[in-house]
Amino acid sequence: MTTEIALLETPSGEGRVEFALTLDQGSRAGARYRSHYGTVRPAGGGAAVECVYKVATGALGKRVLSNEVAVWGGLRMEDVRADQFGTLLGFDVDSPDAPARLVQTRRGRPLTGTSPLTSERLREPVHDLFTALRVLADNAYALGELSPGMLLWDGRRLQIADLGNAVGQPDDLRAARDVRAAAGLLFWLASGEESSFGPDGAGPADEGELRWLVRHHPDLGMVLRPVFGEEVPTAAEVLARMDGWPPSGETTERDASAGQDSPTEQDPPEDDDTRTVEIHPGAPAAQPGQNTHSAPKPPPPAPPPPVPPAMPPAMPPATGAGSHAIENYRREKQWLGQRRQGAPAPPSRGSAPPLPPGPGTVRGPAPGAGRPGAAPGVGVPSLPRDFPFRVGDDGRRRPHPLLVWPLVFVLVVLILLVVL
Repeated sequence: MTTEIALLETPSGEGRVEFALTLDQGSRAGARYRSHYGTVRPAGGGAAVECVYKVATGALGKRVLSNEVAVWGGLRMEDVRADQFGTLLGFDVDSPDAPARLVQTRRGRPLTGTSPLTSERLREPVHDLFTALRVLADNAYALGELSPGMLLWDGRRLQIADLGNAVGQPDDLRAARDVRAAAGLLFWLASGEESSFGPDGAGPADEGELRWLVRHHPDLGMVLRPVFGEEVPTAAEVLARMDGWPPSGETTERDASAGQDSPTEQDPPEDDDTRTVEIHPGAPAAQPGQNTHSAPKPPPPAPPPPVPPAMPPAMPPATGAGSHAIENYRREKQWLGQRRQGAPAPPSRGSAPPLPPGPGTVRGPAPGAGRPGAAPGVGVPSLPRDFPFRVGDDGRRRPHPLLVWPLVFVLVVLILLVVL
């Protein structure tokens, strides 16, 4: 265990304060600085909190930590409070005889080494990651780079731990690359494979990655689908698409500490032939030599009449900037579910789906019924149900073609009679 007393400046500008560091939870060396994990408390007293203590390893590390302190200052001026980020406690980036360093609070450990997650456990990381990007974009910042070593993971949620590459006043291209870098990191979380987007989001989109996500993690694939297109959505628009993703259940303590999928979370195989047997008490087994013939049992009660399936509840209308993205997501998810089950495509707009017949509904005779020797529906003239109007795909009513042509013929005859 390493203990250290660090004299650091505070973000509030109150001068230098001594911090008592207990660095007993390992460290991680990077190209720019070294991160030490442990707890910290002010030397004057107070509760200890989990922290990461960063010490620059050279001139590049000093520039990176100085930039990070500047970004923290900008967010503090805007009073940004989001648990997707830690809190800067103290820093020293100008000391001539000591390396640049800072200490900040943390939640979890570095994300590196985490095994692929199940769909249920992916929702919170997706929400945390794009919420962090939205907060930065709302305050005119872009993350600049995104890799597993820049994130902390507590078994359920993510936290941004590195703002050293953040840039102010980014253009649309830089913001779009942030979104693609986040999508690439989520692909790594789901599959364990690196994405073609790369840590800076400048790589090309790989349609194979999208197909894999839609097949194995449909909700995540639907949310990230526009990111693989030419017009990359903003972080706020990606968050809006999460409206249709059901909230995930709570993870167990063992799963959170191990960072691995629980075997109990896996779905049973489709060819599982398990049967459930109900045991009813009160019927003792027959003893040897005992007469097993008894009075006949009364017939079981008749089953209740089938109840038609209830219509799904109507989704509330989406409002705000992300309403268009939410509507597209719902349509895509409905289409995907119907393709999986082999159901027919949804009816077009303007025509309502036929309702199932209710109990006691009496259907009319079929075409041709009651005629001896006549096949049903053969030789029986009938008009279309929507005659004399037809409802188009756009919902407008137009005259039926069977009505238009006779009217045209009559009109032509009247014109000929008048002319002749």
